[in-house]
Amino acid sequence: MERRSVLRLAGAATLIGAAVDIVAPFLIYPRLVEPQPHLVYVAIDLLLLFGMLGVRSATARSTGTLALAGLAIAVLGVMLVRTASAKIFGEASYVIASSVWSIGMVVWAVDLLRAKVLRVAAGLWIAALVIGLAGVALKDHGPVAHVAKMSFILGFIAAGVGLIRTRGDPA
Repeated sequence: MERRSVLRLAGAATLIGAAVDIVAPFLIYPRLVEPQPHLVYVAIDLLLLFGMLGVRSATARSTGTLALAGLAIAVLGVMLVRTASAKIFGEASYVIASSVWSIGMVVWAVDLLRAKVLRVAAGLWIAALVIGLAGVALKDHGPVAHVAKMSFILGFIAAGVGLIRTRGDPA
């Protein structure tokens, strides 16, 4: 399969994962009983992981070790998010896990900005962490947390669109 096709598939997976993440609380989760929502969470994260791997593939030549380190931290975050129900870190396991994922994306985003690639996605991932930290400082775990999550997922949408638009040229 051609590199361009693989990157476009990764972009499509990312867009599907992001779309499901946005609509699931309204259309999917209310119709499911435990443990079925967890299968949806796994599917979303798997699709977003495909997007992360696509972004790495598309930008590997223009980014450096900082991007690779960010990807590694972000993948660790995804794994911790999926195991948060085991409460490895106590009651705050999900918050810690999602923070690790977000920090990894920000580390990666810094290198994406330096390389001048996928700047909108990178900016949205950085904004998500800043908004999330503001919410923690304000002790607001409602509306501010939702805005942070939307910024995070919009970053994936921007990345997915970028992958679909790829020409397949070396990054």
